[in-house]
Amino acid sequence: MKRVKQLLMVVVLGLTFATGSASAETKGVFIDLSSSDIFKIHRAFAVGTMLRNMHKVPVTVYISLAVTPYVDKDYPVAQMLSLRGQNVHKHMTDFMEAGGKIMVCAMCLGGHGLTEADLLPGITSGMPGKLIMADDVKLLAY
Repeated sequence: MKRVKQLLMVVVLGLTFATGSASAETKGVFIDLSSSDIFKIHRAFAVGTMLRNMHKVPVTVYISLAVTPYVDKDYPVAQMLSLRGQNVHKHMTDFMEAGGKIMVCAMCLGGHGLTEADLLPGITSGMPGKLIMADDVKLLAY
């Protein structure tokens, strides 16, 4: 129960920070998601979807390291692992339907033996390059 209360506090603070950041003339949000912890995955896509729906700012979630296998359309863990009734693939598709973009690290993709043909529709591979250094783009990391 204590863990749930701590998680809820982190989510509320994260949403408060993200909402305040977005309203301060943010031109975009870059979310770096490298942890395969289901709570961090949920938070990244929940905050990203909320920003898209409420503030209409461009949001890109960049997936790397341990989260890379989750972009595979046939990855059974992404279809089974869920939080609040949504599995990981549902979080991703809801986010993209709200207008968010998902990019997966090209090197991580190859390192996990995956190709672009394995990706969920709408996900691209690449490197963030200038995206994380652009003016007025807020960075969140999970």
